[in-house]
Amino acid sequence: MIDDVIIENGVTIYIIAGVQVEFQGYYSIDVKGTILAVGEPENQIHFTSEFPAAFMIDHSEYAAWNGIKFNNVSTLNSTSKLEYCIFEYSKSFEEKGGAIQIYNASNLEITNCIFQNNVSDFGGAISFEYHSAPKLFGNLFENNYAFISGSPLYCSYSYPRIINNTIVSNFVLNEETFHETAAIHTFISKTQMTNNIIWNNETNFYDPHQLMYCKPFYTTYNDIEFGYNGTGNIEQDPQFTGTGMYLFALDTDSPCIDSGTFSLLSGFEFPEFDIAGYLRFYNDYIDMGAYEWNGMSVKNYELPITNFKLSNYPNPFNPSTTISFETTNLHENSRIEIYNLKGQKVKNISLSLCHPEFIEGRGGRKYSVIWNGTDELGQSVSSGIYFYKLKAGNFQETTKMMLLK
Repeated sequence: MIDDVIIENGVTIYIIAGVQVEFQGYYSIDVKGTILAVGEPENQIHFTSEFPAAFMIDHSEYAAWNGIKFNNVSTLNSTSKLEYCIFEYSKSFEEKGGAIQIYNASNLEITNCIFQNNVSDFGGAISFEYHSAPKLFGNLFENNYAFISGSPLYCSYSYPRIINNTIVSNFVLNEETFHETAAIHTFISKTQMTNNIIWNNETNFYDPHQLMYCKPFYTTYNDIEFGYNGTGNIEQDPQFTGTGMYLFALDTDSPCIDSGTFSLLSGFEFPEFDIAGYLRFYNDYIDMGAYEWNGMSVKNYELPITNFKLSNYPNPFNPSTTISFETTNLHENSRIEIYNLKGQKVKNISLSLCHPEFIEGRGGRKYSVIWNGTDELGQSVSSGIYFYKLKAGNFQETTKMMLLK
């Protein structure tokens, strides 16, 4: 981008998966209408600077862009959606919110995005001001900076819903040890904080804490370093994997596994997938943080599980479909699990009685099972999208299919 962009009231723009929005100067996007930037887990939309190598943690405009601004957006406009996006190397100082500023705007959902290397005086990544009530779900906030307070988030006179985010290693640079600061700074707000991991965010305040003025009634089922009052909150090392593509995924012994809650204030629907693209629910439970533990550490997903060649035919189907995969060694407890869009398991199919077909020239075998569109009780399920997960030893793979009636 070579200039500021204004999305006028009543106008909707679309940004498709895989696009890189590169700012060649200190420019911004001012949203008066609607923006739909919907990426994919492995095909994200990238908002970044033209010169990231020259970006500095200071008040200069060089090598930075000036964020996306939602100011006084009409409630008559459609909801803006930012999904599977990366926001980095943005700064804002005259206004709060390094990457995204939200002022008197509520029709906004930010889901499964990554915020990193953004800078502001207040709200290094995002600010919410003056009766704003957007929804933030499943995002990762890491390595954002605030010169005064609120290294990732600043909120005043607003009511955002901040659900299932991982907020780690952000920094408040305020050197005044007696100036009360925190990673998440709220002021006269009712910020709903639920199922989040808030850990290892640093300030110089002599009495370190992660949250400032968050109301305990609205702060529930979070893992918060230094602790915090509120139902279901814990203070335990989240035990991230620390390796591979997903550094902040949960390791096998994490206390955040199955420690979240589905009980939220009305009007909220959980997305089907987490930030890595895996089912948001596992065995009818939900974890804290942006990454859902699906029976194994996400770092193991980087193993070559795609060798299974998992597929089903026909797809879409009615009334039945054949699920097939290939392998050289079928684990004795291998199974197919089928889930609906809510993440609820509807069918478990053991593979112990499968009869393999030898694959000529490849040394493997092809296995197949038939699902007739029924649940564990033999009742027919409704039309819609379903996910089938192959579990074989330490490996698993998930694919989707559609039942049409």
